[in-house]
Amino acid sequence: MDTNHIQQSFFSHIRSKLPLHLSFVDEVAELLNISNDSAYRRIRGEKPISLDEAYVLCNKYNVSIDQLFQLSQNSTIFSFHRADNLSTGFNRYLEFVENSLRIFKSMDNPRIIFHNRDVLIFHMMQFPELNAFKFFFWKRTLMSYPEMARQQFVGEETDEGLNESTKRIVTLYHELPTTDIFCDDCINITIRQIEIYRQSNVFADKHLLIKVYTQLEEMLNHLEMQTEAGKKFLYNQPVSLNSAPYEVYVNEWLMGDNTAYVADREKQISFINLVGLNFISTYDKNFGEHISKSLQNIIRKSTLISEVGEKERRIFFNKLREKIHERVRSI
Repeated sequence: MDTNHIQQSFFSHIRSKLPLHLSFVDEVAELLNISNDSAYRRIRGEKPISLDEAYVLCNKYNVSIDQLFQLSQNSTIFSFHRADNLSTGFNRYLEFVENSLRIFKSMDNPRIIFHNRDVLIFHMMQFPELNAFKFFFWKRTLMSYPEMARQQFVGEETDEGLNESTKRIVTLYHELPTTDIFCDDCINITIRQIEIYRQSNVFADKHLLIKVYTQLEEMLNHLEMQTEAGKKFLYNQPVSLNSAPYEVYVNEWLMGDNTAYVADREKQISFINLVGLNFISTYDKNFGEHISKSLQNIIRKSTLISEVGEKERRIFFNKLREKIHERVRSI
């Protein structure tokens, strides 16, 4: 067992949890009550950390001691990210999303893959009523905010903090190169959510219901334009030479499970969606390599529709639009 390498990996994992503006050496030195030089020696693996120091670090940064010793390749340590109205609240959930995107942006030429069951919320955030509907549904139904139990959806998000966070998230997402793996059912969840509220008379009026469906189609149209260009750009804005690359695949055989994988030369981060908005994440290298191989296998069995594959791209998006048209005709 290479203890030097293990200690370096342990500190690298802790470093990834810190906000970008903080000095890692200063943080470690202050926490362990040692000099910066002593902190450097521990971070580089030149001086072993004591069990007491390991405990302090693990307790401060919410790291399992198993991640220090890496006792079994068959065991993986995950961080659990709850999304409910009692522990974190929806504002904290979006704050975590924003901070995660900032970490991705700080990585060295990151490779980011999303295997989607539902179209990512990043694509919906530029359409006010559609985005407000998704937020409303998540808070009222998935997170069970008690004060929203009998509220109707009136078509806007009144929390300015959420609106400002949304703007920052949209900007960050469009600066990152990503790969999406879609399936033919990728808007079924959103349509089902709309229909549940339609049948339950949660929409304030019929015009608002139609507006949400209209913006869902506008979102698909914009998504198709980005897919055709192989570049990301904001709604009603032109593509530029500096636009982030956007790669899109369609898989006809396997429904997505909302898995996200992010990697650069030094680290790998895997995100697995759980019930509702809850998810778990890990920096575990062995697990990350398994997720990477699985996603690459899915990609090999999928059809590339970004930039190339015009016929397949048109068929895919026309099929999604027809699902929306069918619902609107029934209103």
